[in-house]
Amino acid sequence: MTARLVAIGAAALLAATLSPGVARSEGDAAAIVRTLMASADDWNRGDLDRFIAPYAAESTFMTPAGPVGRAAMIQRYREKYFAGGRPQQTLRFDDVEVRILGSDHALMTGRYLLAGGGLPDRSGRFTLIWVRQADGWRILHDHTS
Repeated sequence: MTARLVAIGAAALLAATLSPGVARSEGDAAAIVRTLMASADDWNRGDLDRFIAPYAAESTFMTPAGPVGRAAMIQRYREKYFAGGRPQQTLRFDDVEVRILGSDHALMTGRYLLAGGGLPDRSGRFTLIWVRQADGWRILHDHTS
């Protein structure tokens, strides 16, 4: 009887470890990180539209004056970073962590680094709230400082 209970317990533990929810969370986190890293590649190619593409239509971006919508965020990036049609500095992300918050939301934190272009390097921290939409994971809110 004891051997049977041990076998059942081991099977239950194995099933929990390999559960679709766990695999889905890991797959979702990986997909979100890939999307973020691809956006840095888009930035570095000078493609603002593709850099912004992961942001949901209803996304918000925190500024010193408070949150603004997607259109104001795009204008801000265009004026501050893409004034000559291309960014002056390259972008990369590191220290990226993703926490899945249920089936359709995730919290991402990390660090950005802008370098090159004859300008001083700039870096800061960011928090992104992601939401699963019909076309994939999208950024719902961006707080970068």
